Amino acid sequence: MKINYIFRHPEVGFSIQRVFQTVNLGVKKVFDTEETFLPKPKSNIPAILENGMFARKKQLDINHITGDAHYLVYFLNKSNTVVTVHDIMYYSYLSGIKKKLWKILYIDSLKRAKKVIFISEFAQQQVLNEINLAENQYSIIPNPVSPDFTFKQKKFNTVKPVILHIGGKMERKNLARTIQALENISCHLRIIGKLSKKNSLLLKEYRTDFSNVFNLTNEEIVLEYENCDIVNFPSLFEGFGMPIIEGQAVGRIVVTSNIPPMNQVAGGGAVLVEPTDITSIKKAYKNIIASDIFREKMILKGLENVEKYKLSTITNQYTGLYNELIEK
Repeated sequence: MKINYIFRHPEVGFSIQRVFQTVNLGVKKVFDTEETFLPKPKSNIPAILENGMFARKKQLDINHITGDAHYLVYFLNKSNTVVTVHDIMYYSYLSGIKKKLWKILYIDSLKRAKKVIFISEFAQQQVLNEINLAENQYSIIPNPVSPDFTFKQKKFNTVKPVILHIGGKMERKNLARTIQALENISCHLRIIGKLSKKNSLLLKEYRTDFSNVFNLTNEEIVLEYENCDIVNFPSLFEGFGMPIIEGQAVGRIVVTSNIPPMNQVAGGGAVLVEPTDITSIKKAYKNIIASDIFREKMILKGLENVEKYKLSTITNQYTGLYNELIEK
């Protein structure tokens, strides 16, 4: 039996690709697997049709749509198609005919899948608020942390800690409030991701000591985590929040939002803040820098929490799912 992991075009983003290529590291020890990348990055009707027909020709024993391109279910054999749903955030921003069309392509399409996998309770509830699925049609399997992220001891820089922020351009990553919260706090802000014009201006206005990198390899991203003192992830909206468990796995203290799913994923092993409250974010950073005991306590809780996201744990859940589909 062979499993086909179907990925969106690489130009759309690498986050889902990173997650499922990690999953595949474990699954391919049990099953034959193949990775298929869609030919078109856009989501207009001609691109959807071309991607759909391409995926149709590439069908194998089990077809696993790894995320984003849910519409592919309309083109595949529904008896052996699995879809992983990361979030439906974009849907909430739409209106009118565009919203109706998006629902048909990305939400209603899930009804045709043999199995729908949600990466968090939050992502699951988002979808179930819009459509009804049979209880045996869906389940939750969280994202695994890559084995590349392992504990690395580092002495915390109390004089000028390096704060790693993932995501420069997207407003929901909350860089603007982070910049404001760090005013008059001695630190170096390390930003991964291209900067928006707004955030570039804010960095100048607040005279933030920062550096900015993007288009990094997986190895370079791991090094960024290892070299930082704090991982900053006070996002306004996520389907999961990989930087939380990646930071915990490396042994860094993590700052994230006290809203689902981030506070659920963190499992008590991160400093929770109100993401729209600059004062809350500033207070968190002051507490972290001031207290060795507090930092060590949170880091240990993070290391405990990350155990449930280990690759072997997640792989077992996916291989169990595939075996279940074979038996049926």
